[in-house]
Amino acid sequence: MKIEARIKILSNSTNSVKALASITIEDCFVVTGIRVIESSNGNFFSAMPSRKTQNGEYKDICFPITAEARAAINDEILKAYYEKLGQTQSNERVNELVQPSNDYRYMDDLPF
Repeated sequence: MKIEARIKILSNSTNSVKALASITIEDCFVVTGIRVIESSNGNFFSAMPSRKTQNGEYKDICFPITAEARAAINDEILKAYYEKLGQTQSNERVNELVQPSNDYRYMDDLPF
């Protein structure tokens, strides 16, 4: 299954949600609003878009049916997250070295 992930790092995130992701599956289906979450023990995982029900529970809007599909999606999202995180940190370090007083932020081209 071909999965392409795009990541938007949430700068200055003080809660467990560290980034937002969107994926394209087989160049024909897009899912947006996926969250990259850091657990209390420091591990990262992806959470599918969800909505709050009338009784206060959260239900996923869409989700993979098989464990293999879930693992493939999670792996691709986390791979893209770590790559983007490395790029963001590198870009911020270069920006500090070149223009220490510049408060410019890099913009993503994600559709959400």
